[in-house]
Amino acid sequence: MDFFTFIIWFTVIGVIVVLVVSLVYADEVATKFKRQLQSIPEFSSGMQYISVSCKNAIALDLERKKIAVFLNPIKIRSLETKPIVYPFEDLIAVEVVRDDASVVKTNRGSQAAGAAVGGILLGPAGMLIGGLSGSRREESKIKKLSIKLYTDDLIRPVQEVLFWDSSVGVDVDQIKPIFADLDQWYGRLRVIVERQSRAN
Repeated sequence: MDFFTFIIWFTVIGVIVVLVVSLVYADEVATKFKRQLQSIPEFSSGMQYISVSCKNAIALDLERKKIAVFLNPIKIRSLETKPIVYPFEDLIAVEVVRDDASVVKTNRGSQAAGAAVGGILLGPAGMLIGGLSGSRREESKIKKLSIKLYTDDLIRPVQEVLFWDSSVGVDVDQIKPIFADLDQWYGRLRVIVERQSRAN
């Protein structure tokens, strides 16, 4: 075996090892979140979103009308984080944020138009994408996508659930499944806010 063949095999084996370790780690993180969800008293998760890469999660108990949020301990500068659980009526507003800039927000005072987030992010208006030539193409790359929940909690009134967080920007096409998840979760949370607004 010559040196060049050895390098190729070494690289291939290295990539396989990294992929296997990443999959095992992702499975461990997801399992940990699921165990934590099951351990919340008087909470039964009917819907949940777990972001292994961002190490946070959100879940809804539709029967008891509660929301549970798990935040990444590193992002909130904590050694460990416990789930934040609160009733639907404590949700005051919900906002979609891209690269620390607000995209759309719904609150009890003034609901946003019914456009889906996916339409806003990917639509012909190009609100987030912009042109695809020259320096504008770099601006269209996405580093961070999240949903912010504004609550009636004086200790931690804002929780940010990350759907994508990377130091390297990516093209929209590369994270379309994440857009789809974000779209659904914004829709669910917007419904909760709007229902509470109508109830008051």
